[in-house]
Amino acid sequence: MNAPISPSAHAIMATACARALRPRERLTVSQWADRHRILTSKQSGEAGRWRTARNPMLREIMDCLSAHSTVREVTVMKSSQVGVTEMSVNWIGYIIEHAHYPAMVLMPTLESRDTWKAQKLNPLLSDTECVRDILGGIRSRDATNSKDMIDYPGGILFLAGGNSPNSYAQKSVRFLMLDDLDRFPMVVGDEGDPVELARSRVKAFPRYKILLASTPTLKGASLIEREYEAGDQRRYQVPCPHCGERLVLRWSNVKANAQLTEAWYQCEHNGCIIEEHYKPAMLADGIWIPEKPEIKNHRSYHISAIYAPIGLGPSWLDLMIQFKRVHKDPQQLKTFINSNLGESWEDQTNKLKPHDLAKRMGDHTLGIIPPGCLALTVGIDTQDKWLAITMLGWGAPAHENGPARLWILDWTEIQGDTTNPEVWNELEAYLHRPLLNSFGKEIKIRAAAIDSRGHRTEQVKDFVMRTSLRIRVYSVQGATNRIGRAIAQAGSYPNKNYIGKVIKHGYCVWNVGTEHCKDFIFANLAADGERIPSDRVFNFPQGLEDEYFNGLLSEVYDPEKKRYIMRIGAKHKRNEPLDTAVYAWAIGHHRDINIGRGRAGRPDPKYWTRLEAMLESGETVEVHEPTTPYIAPPQLAAKQSRNRPRVIRKGQHD
Repeated sequence: MNAPISPSAHAIMATACARALRPRERLTVSQWADRHRILTSKQSGEAGRWRTARNPMLREIMDCLSAHSTVREVTVMKSSQVGVTEMSVNWIGYIIEHAHYPAMVLMPTLESRDTWKAQKLNPLLSDTECVRDILGGIRSRDATNSKDMIDYPGGILFLAGGNSPNSYAQKSVRFLMLDDLDRFPMVVGDEGDPVELARSRVKAFPRYKILLASTPTLKGASLIEREYEAGDQRRYQVPCPHCGERLVLRWSNVKANAQLTEAWYQCEHNGCIIEEHYKPAMLADGIWIPEKPEIKNHRSYHISAIYAPIGLGPSWLDLMIQFKRVHKDPQQLKTFINSNLGESWEDQTNKLKPHDLAKRMGDHTLGIIPPGCLALTVGIDTQDKWLAITMLGWGAPAHENGPARLWILDWTEIQGDTTNPEVWNELEAYLHRPLLNSFGKEIKIRAAAIDSRGHRTEQVKDFVMRTSLRIRVYSVQGATNRIGRAIAQAGSYPNKNYIGKVIKHGYCVWNVGTEHCKDFIFANLAADGERIPSDRVFNFPQGLEDEYFNGLLSEVYDPEKKRYIMRIGAKHKRNEPLDTAVYAWAIGHHRDINIGRGRAGRPDPKYWTRLEAMLESGETVEVHEPTTPYIAPPQLAAKQSRNRPRVIRKGQHD
């Protein structure tokens, strides 16, 4: 017999039915966020209730993502720290609690997805009350622990990595977000363009929404810049507080005094001096103006940190201080332009010409160590019939926080069949030859890197393991994937003993971040054209042939493949000058070498003065711990050959 329903249960059921039958309120995303969104200290520097008025630039962008908006695609090309990530989380909350349709979030990788979910999404699920109530108690906790999908009434949220074809397969959604788009691969497996693959997921919904957001990277290789240019290209125009003219805030108009204690914006119309305390009122009165208003269904927005609300991002003075610190270092300047201005970096490789580099040959000659050169490294490329060698010199940066100055000290080849031990004996003699620094004292090569990828892997291994070597020689290979450092922190394929333990000082191969190294080389070769000779990073000696400069510029960046490829033309067919320069520069960053850095691997401003004093006094700079090959005890040889590991019991001896 069924128990009678209590009056209170009747009331709850009646309320639920009334809520279900009541027409859904027509909310925009910004209205939903102002009403419901709670920020926690895990997500934001300002915990508490979300206020769109705090960052009014985001209102229009959010409202384009509302279910009833006619805009289908929204692209945001942005700097960091302008609130776009939190804005996108608002949209997810709106979808779960209000829009009730299937949705999908794609991040560049599964690792980045997990990080985003832990820091950004999980607080929404647990701390924004209406979302927590929709998911319901224990289900809310389950949702925060589910990595790849969240089920909610009326829909499901898929969470995936954009680098896998499986992420795009067999999913149909109305709402789709691709965040950090420029970290996606240009081609996903054999499937094609990631944005087009993503668009195929919304075909079943005529009133779909797609949000694409990212900081741009390289011009010509930036997916977010491509999509921005395909949209109506909106920029935020704010009024000058003095003359009332509309302004698009640009970096060229941010000014500062020589002491870097004050910064301001100069109005390009009438030269008005705008102090930053006017910014809140300017942002509140700003409007988005499209450059291509004829495009209706794809709105694209550009936001730089110059617009960052006070207290939510860097100030104009912060930006100017950072710019002054990095503007002479192309690699750091690239990061500044990408991350703070929200603009792509234009690669300068194509503009470099061999004859222009040849004109930069200085006063020092091949094989002579000039004043200021305080450390030596060597890069070696292995071919079937010769070894190519670059000796690189290192010295103190021309400017504080700049890169070390570099000298090409020698470029030579050792001819001969590289299966012949005599060729390797000649290489050892080259590495051991006595060298005198500018103080007339002997200086040793700090480290050498030799390419092991190719036809001479075993010969390279035998050479690296020679006990007669008196300098550090490392076996290297170009990394198959782009890594954001000159050389890996740990070796690959290490030698192990018969019980599987890695042999200390045994043989291994170190992966070199070739794209990272070439970025550095080409960026500074280009920037050196505007520098005075004493400030140049790369310094070339007298006596280099044209073929050297042709080889140094033998590659060009391919935006489609996101890597460097050979230039077309017979004069560029030899790339050993570039490869050996890469190895010589990379090995200087090896964790055991760390030229220009302290023991912890961090920049040390006193490093160069200490090193110069040591070299001037003739003091030894380093003590080399020789690598020694592992030799199995004779009595184990037979058992090891049968792959039967020997077990040594307590009390038993070798």
